[in-house]
Amino acid sequence: MAFSLSSLFHKESKSVIGVDIGTSSVKVVQLRREQGRVVLETYGAIALGPYAGVEIGRATALPAEKLAEALKDVIREANVTTKDAAIAIPYSSSLVAIIKVPAAAESQLASVVPIEARKYIPVPINEVQLDWFVVSDQKKHTADGKLEVLLVAIHNDTTAKFRSIVSEAALLPGFFEIEVFSAVRASLDHGLAPVAVVDLGAATSKFYVVERGLIRESHIINHGGQDLTLGASRALGITVVVAEERKRKYGLSGEGTTGPGLAPLPAGQAGADLKRSLELSLSPMISELTRTISGWETRTNKSLSAVVLTGGGATLRGLHDFMQSKMTNEIRLSDPFSKTQAPAFLEAILKEAGPEFSVAVGLALRRLQEIG
Repeated sequence: MAFSLSSLFHKESKSVIGVDIGTSSVKVVQLRREQGRVVLETYGAIALGPYAGVEIGRATALPAEKLAEALKDVIREANVTTKDAAIAIPYSSSLVAIIKVPAAAESQLASVVPIEARKYIPVPINEVQLDWFVVSDQKKHTADGKLEVLLVAIHNDTTAKFRSIVSEAALLPGFFEIEVFSAVRASLDHGLAPVAVVDLGAATSKFYVVERGLIRESHIINHGGQDLTLGASRALGITVVVAEERKRKYGLSGEGTTGPGLAPLPAGQAGADLKRSLELSLSPMISELTRTISGWETRTNKSLSAVVLTGGGATLRGLHDFMQSKMTNEIRLSDPFSKTQAPAFLEAILKEAGPEFSVAVGLALRRLQEIG
């Protein structure tokens, strides 16, 4: 999928590209700044299944050269014109944790954090890139004598792999960023109340709690979009390819056909089996999500103001309403393209596709801010 807007705008300023390499697809978004506005120039996505010899929608574990091939293909198809890139690092290939250090050590964090990090990182410290950020406020750490620090670590091999991918695609990386930070930047506005962000991927989903713009908690939920496809394939006795096509087209709408080549029937007379199958597959994920939210709210004595859905899985038709019917928290869909300027006739398309491109948009937004 690709759409280029470059012919609709006169180019004056420098463009940047956000690159999100997931397990089931590669997404790119090209933005530029014009007269204080962020302009969407082009975006695109390409499925990785065919590069691995499996069905579209399936999670893959491709070598760097195959990922570079896919990245080059989507860059060409989306008519990307810039080399200035920002690259996402998968959450699964990184460590994000809140650690506590003595408040008295605040002036020596450069030496204290690497020592404390050894408790959380199962490899030698010299094999990872470390970064950290103080997240506790002055009153809190003065009261309990502890300083809360957000610890971020990426293995050197991971960085080297992604550097080789973008180099092969002839891109110039401005920075590498763990996907959680990119998704949050594109999905949320500035606010004080805690919000959960749920990134629905192909193999797994990620859960983040964001408060005052800072990530307070994060972990992986082992349920993803391919579980829905495989469940529908088994339940309906259809191939994985057909199950994925029907999932994408009909989702939880209850619409569908009775068979190949037959005319669609009204909602309620067709697609009911698909809807039922998808709901059954979603139930474990929603149950785990509900338990996770309840545990966090009980532990912190705070309430989440909303749950924001992002990632490719969030584009499933009817998902918002289904999850809202099962959960007490307000459910919202990420709308990253709302932070950009684009032609009005694309508004509905961009709103629908938006959740899948949250990470790529978030990367490009940060890169634009960096270059001024």
